[in-house]
Amino acid sequence: MKKAYFGLIFILILLLSACGAKHETTAGTKTKSQETEQKAVLTIKDMAGRTVHFDKKPERIIALTNSDMNLIYALGGTVVGRQTQDASGVKPEAAKKAAEVGNTHDLNLEKIAALAPDVIIASSEQNMKDVPALESLGAKVVLTGANSIDEIKAQTEILGKLIGKEKQADKLNQTLAEKMKVIEKEAPVNKVRALLVLGAPGSNYAALPTSLSGDVLEKAGGINVAKDFKGVENFPQYAALNVEKIVAADPEIIFLMIHGGDEKETETALKTEMKQNQAWSSTSAVKNDHIVVLPADLFGTNPGVRIDEALDVMTAKLNQVRK
Repeated sequence: MKKAYFGLIFILILLLSACGAKHETTAGTKTKSQETEQKAVLTIKDMAGRTVHFDKKPERIIALTNSDMNLIYALGGTVVGRQTQDASGVKPEAAKKAAEVGNTHDLNLEKIAALAPDVIIASSEQNMKDVPALESLGAKVVLTGANSIDEIKAQTEILGKLIGKEKQADKLNQTLAEKMKVIEKEAPVNKVRALLVLGAPGSNYAALPTSLSGDVLEKAGGINVAKDFKGVENFPQYAALNVEKIVAADPEIIFLMIHGGDEKETETALKTEMKQNQAWSSTSAVKNDHIVVLPADLFGTNPGVRIDEALDVMTAKLNQVRK
């Protein structure tokens, strides 16, 4: 009986020791995971929902999109690396000194590594898969992006915090908010039926209200005739062109956003097709030659700080056909 008693006590001691060790391991893991956060001088929650801790203020910045680069300079910061120049050019002038490192879908990791960045600002939609490779270079990665004007405000706020320019970010967002109030106040009752076509070599899509250009269209007083279209799987803010539905909706104006390739060639091909195709040519937009090519630097990509210019252009074009 005594043997059984002592055996039971021995088993209990073993169990308690195991529990204590387990608790100690868990506590140790917790402490280790919190160590980075405790050391952080700056914590950013990016637009992909990721939390990024910095143990020092980031100074060497690479921006893989023009919108991020433009906003950083507008806030009073600078970058050491930027997107390789495309049709939209480089603004502001001061940014031309920064090294070209490719773009969101064609990164040059060798050039990025050579710049020894503290942080790389990339696209939440296109670069999520690239985060491990970018972090392996020793840099932090912050993902941004915007499919609406409100998201541009969030983007501005994140970048302002990242470079220590929160007050400037608040000022930019306040200016944009005031702009939106004026547009809302002056918005005409008679809306214009419009179609936004994203044209690229070999593919054309209709921009939905969930895209940035679609949001700008609606804020400027347009009705998106593709609002009920279903977004494509890997490009949910855009839908395949459904000519039958477009003809039924009868857009009064068609906006073309040219992305990639030879812009003039793509524009000519799209306009020729619309004017020669019996279905397209039956719409009010084509009949009245209301086919407008939007500036690539304002609509081909996120214009960032220049979103107010995009709103002005869209409003002016709608007013030209407004009845």
